[in-house]
Amino acid sequence: MTFISIEFLLFLAIIVFTYYLIPHRFRWFLLLIASYVFYAILSVQFIPLLLTSTAFTYFTAIIIEKQETKKQKKKVLLVGLSGLLFFLGWFKYFNFVNDSLQAIAKYMDWNYTVPYQEIVLPLAISFYTFQAVSYLVDTYYGKQKAERHYGYFSIYFAFFPQLVAGPIERARKLLPQFKKEQSLDYENLNYGMKRIAWGFFKKTLIADRLAPIVSSVYDSPNPTGSEIVLATILFSIQLFADFSACSDIAIGSARMLGIKLTENFKQPHFAVSISDFWSRWHITLSTWLRDYIFVPLCKGKKKRSEIYVAIVLTFLVSGIWHGAAWTFVIWGLIHGIYRVFGDSTKYFRGKIASFIRLDRTPELHKWVKIAITFLLVCFSRVFFRSDSVTHAFDNAQLFLTLSSWRPSGIIKAFELFSLLDLVIFILFFMIVQLFHYIERKNVSAWEFLSKRSAFARFAFYIFIIFSVLVFGATGNGFVYGGF
Repeated sequence: MTFISIEFLLFLAIIVFTYYLIPHRFRWFLLLIASYVFYAILSVQFIPLLLTSTAFTYFTAIIIEKQETKKQKKKVLLVGLSGLLFFLGWFKYFNFVNDSLQAIAKYMDWNYTVPYQEIVLPLAISFYTFQAVSYLVDTYYGKQKAERHYGYFSIYFAFFPQLVAGPIERARKLLPQFKKEQSLDYENLNYGMKRIAWGFFKKTLIADRLAPIVSSVYDSPNPTGSEIVLATILFSIQLFADFSACSDIAIGSARMLGIKLTENFKQPHFAVSISDFWSRWHITLSTWLRDYIFVPLCKGKKKRSEIYVAIVLTFLVSGIWHGAAWTFVIWGLIHGIYRVFGDSTKYFRGKIASFIRLDRTPELHKWVKIAITFLLVCFSRVFFRSDSVTHAFDNAQLFLTLSSWRPSGIIKAFELFSLLDLVIFILFFMIVQLFHYIERKNVSAWEFLSKRSAFARFAFYIFIIFSVLVFGATGNGFVYGGF
């Protein structure tokens, strides 16, 4: 049962109906059972790990709070963080580290005989580990009181709408919402259903239609340069549609229960700089990295060079979090270099824009910056998408080759599409862009729609549902579900 399934919609409908039917004092139990059932259906073998991590974090936070001195609190915090990171490290990174050590040993002619382990990555371990870490750190600093109600805390750890791929929520935002008595609200139900439908739209009509085309190029032994360029741009579109769709469904599902999750995307491909991009892309991860990695690394640092080192280290953590492979490490390093370069050359770039008089046409200047930022992000995603470092550098070389960008080559690369698939993609992609345009001109596209006539609103909703049912392609899991 994935988000993109009739089974999930029926499951959600049953939970929402029962949630408002029963008294408030029993709702925590319903949400907890629903969350564990949902996780068990997807990955039943790792329920014990989820339960163990929950109990470990719950009791560690209480012990931290009971300590009398800051030094004692810090010792317990370090034990707690070590335990959580051990679970994550063993399941996600053991073979990555082991393979890397074997490669080094072979190169240095050392004797290293630790064998490869058959370890399966537990579903959502990266997401719930980060939530647990933030909870313990916030408890240590006094920003969050240790939760005594084990049921409510367990829901925070495993809330089914956002368990698999976020948003990564803070306890101080989510726990109070679970405790508040929610009344049946038409606006919440209406908004929730619209967000879910929009998520289905982006996932089935954009992401899953692009996935096989992107794979056909990146899995090919000899792609052309123009195919790599096109496939990489399409992958950026696919990745955004896929991940933002997952967040839409999570936010919509939670809203139907009266729970407000954090928005995770704000049109990141319209960012005017790499810094701006990371304030729009996977926002809950970006703010987590800022608060729990970057800020501690910068504590007491005043030199710009020291701040730059902290920036690069933060992005390296981001890369490692995304996947146990050197391609992700390099991807994180690239973004760290982007960020440092952007900050250190900001004045110089402003002078260039002034010299060529680009700053005299602000709208054009903005779109030039958007285009450059998008292409920089696309280049980094060559490493994100490639299955090995060797292939990544080969593909990156093709991406940077000028001949790969010839219009004739790009047009020929579009032969990867059938004519019907191309028409369908362009149609629905333009609809998404129209939606984004409305959002840029208004606070919310949904508020904009709510002010249209009843006929226009229902025509649009019926169009979304009809399009998903008739033209939607699915069968692919969410990309970030694997992290």
